[in-house]
Amino acid sequence: MIERGQTVYTNFYQIQINPNSHIYRYQLSFQPFLSPEQQISKWRDIFKIAKSGLQENLKVFITNNQILYSPVRAQTMGLLLGVYEEEGTSYSISIEEKAVLKPGEPEYTGLIGRFFKMLLKQQKLLQIGRKYFNTKNLINFDQFGLKVLPGVSCSLIKQEEQGKYYINIDSSFKMLRSTTMYEELRNSRDFSQLEGAIVMTVYNYKFYKVNKVSREMNPKSEFENLKGEKMSYMQYYQDKYKIAIKDVTQPLIEVLEKSRKKQEEKIIYLIPELCVMTGLSNEMRNNFQTMKQLSTVTKPRGVDRVRQADQFIQCFHNKESEELIKKWNIQLEPKCLQIQSSKIKPGNIMMGNNTAINIETGNLDRDTQTAMLRGVGLENWGILYSDRDGRQAEDFMSCLRESIEYCKFQCKAPRTFVLHSNRIEDWIKQIDQIVQQSQGPQKVTLLLLILNGPKKNAPLYTDIKRYLINDCPIASQVILSSTLNQPKGKVKTICNKLLVQICAKVGGTPWGVSELPFTDQPTMICGMDVYHSTGKAKKSMLSFVSTEDEFFSKYMTQSIEMETGVEFSFSLCPVLVKSLQSFCGDRNGPLPSRIIIFRDGVSNSQAKTVIETEVAQFRQAIEQVKTEKNSDKPIKLIVLSVNKKVGAKFYAGERNLDNPPQGTLIDTEISNGKDDYYLISQRTTQGTVQPTHYHVLVNDMSDEPNILKKLQSLSYKLCYMYYNFSGAIKIPAPIQYAHVCSNFIGDRFDPRKPQSLIKPNPILNQRRSLFFI
Repeated sequence: MIERGQTVYTNFYQIQINPNSHIYRYQLSFQPFLSPEQQISKWRDIFKIAKSGLQENLKVFITNNQILYSPVRAQTMGLLLGVYEEEGTSYSISIEEKAVLKPGEPEYTGLIGRFFKMLLKQQKLLQIGRKYFNTKNLINFDQFGLKVLPGVSCSLIKQEEQGKYYINIDSSFKMLRSTTMYEELRNSRDFSQLEGAIVMTVYNYKFYKVNKVSREMNPKSEFENLKGEKMSYMQYYQDKYKIAIKDVTQPLIEVLEKSRKKQEEKIIYLIPELCVMTGLSNEMRNNFQTMKQLSTVTKPRGVDRVRQADQFIQCFHNKESEELIKKWNIQLEPKCLQIQSSKIKPGNIMMGNNTAINIETGNLDRDTQTAMLRGVGLENWGILYSDRDGRQAEDFMSCLRESIEYCKFQCKAPRTFVLHSNRIEDWIKQIDQIVQQSQGPQKVTLLLLILNGPKKNAPLYTDIKRYLINDCPIASQVILSSTLNQPKGKVKTICNKLLVQICAKVGGTPWGVSELPFTDQPTMICGMDVYHSTGKAKKSMLSFVSTEDEFFSKYMTQSIEMETGVEFSFSLCPVLVKSLQSFCGDRNGPLPSRIIIFRDGVSNSQAKTVIETEVAQFRQAIEQVKTEKNSDKPIKLIVLSVNKKVGAKFYAGERNLDNPPQGTLIDTEISNGKDDYYLISQRTTQGTVQPTHYHVLVNDMSDEPNILKKLQSLSYKLCYMYYNFSGAIKIPAPIQYAHVCSNFIGDRFDPRKPQSLIKPNPILNQRRSLFFI
């Protein structure tokens, strides 16, 4: 159910364009003919000659290589602008009108974007991608060795349906450390650990990604400058920036610099003492006080974001900018856009014993600690731990027994196994013995392991997990002994959450959501995400999950490793074929009537490629399985792109702007209404909530009544179906499961060690195990 919501403030500012205005496209012509290659190579000299004539006749214009745009129509076509001399030949330069652009046309839209880039350039701000920073506004956190550079991200949005233009403005921040790369090198034993770090040069505020540290080079090393002369790096910095290098023996940093015009990358070298580190170190991230203090700046409230955006917009309302805007027949609204929102009702969480929990009024963290919707009894399971963790293990098992009773979890007492070693070989040997001793009806279905080590860095974790997923397909749950060193109340809460994960891993359903759309006919919901490694050995991992029950809670999972440069869309046909075959099952059940696929977000420019490549693969898979099943039943396909990294922000209230409530839906004004929408599903207590943008790329059910509202409702309700959290997450559970699975496998794979790849045993899929959560 979707009802009328409240009016919300946005971070969009409308650009008013005179509908009767035109922009004229011109091109320079030469007599005698001058080839395009000659024009490009000599453009700077040519433009100097033509500039005064252009300013006199067109008043204002924008250049794009040899193309010019202006809101002014030249009074005389073929107007002579000047004469260019080249190797004894005189070339007369004149201007020719080539096209008249109207508002709404793609070229017109691109030009509006270039116009605002020109306006932003006038403000003398530091540009990094689509973000703009004022280096005079640095905020110091000296006690933490940090500086915060505040700024804004800025992008042009076109609303296709009504042909309106908006500027989207949001707060942005860059973290700069007080330490230089030179200091990091002095304190580092392994320079390879610094590969991939982002540094900023202190002399021109440019950012670079470290490729490697070049020990064989130093500031006295020489390079060839633009004049073809050899000079040392220390001499270059002395001549150009008046900077004297202090340590002439320090190694240099190798980075890649991309040429804007040629779109090529070239290797350049930087001096460590002139580069500061950016971003937060792991030590900083793990320091509660550091993160708390930083959040006062980097997580502004709604009222602060609106104020920052309003201040930025005022940059365009100075005399010089306003005159320029007026000449281009444009008007920029000084205040942010307000929109009427809608509100999606989430329904109830469905638990066991016909218990229904009202999502809006209940305490989901507490109320879901009861009998699960579809529990799977644990007849035979075991707990493994090291003898050094004996005390924590005993206390943990005591809390676990209480949680099992409290949550009405159906299981018998576990067998316990104590190991007197932390060698991986001994743990695997013990696991093998447990498996061999428990066959047939007595077979162990779950192992709970208590491991040593800090969070995300337990020495045994990856090797044991890989073994239990690849070679010995038993559902497993790991808890670190360091996690158990907490008061009993917290350990009890941990136990309650563990039971939810265990239920999902052994094929149960912890909970469902009431009134799910599309349950009137067999429907398969899919999630798809791709993991890309960031190291030198670039690999990608595609994960694809698909539901197999009426609650959209049991999944088949597939993961495929892809080589660098291989288009992953070619893997989608066999992946969907397997999902459809599994949906029918051994009982040869019916094919789904509908397939709804949520895939990780793509930009508008990429959407066409997705439709042409991925969707073609999906349709091929559908036809293949229909042929196998000798079925002529239509299977309708919907594909949605889900983007959680968007610049849009929404604020509720009047004076004290705050986050809108969960379930807030925006599908007017800034969206196109028919095929995209913004949804706020999660609750945020700190800073500003991040909406998620949904774009319907393909919809075979577009002729059905209220189909978009059903998709909107499904999107929101599925956000409550992620079994690693008792509330709503930012994106629907299927795509989150695909994301977690691809990262779980990708993070643990070393391409130099093929045996490190986690390849889930097919038996885990037969049990519909969410083994990766």
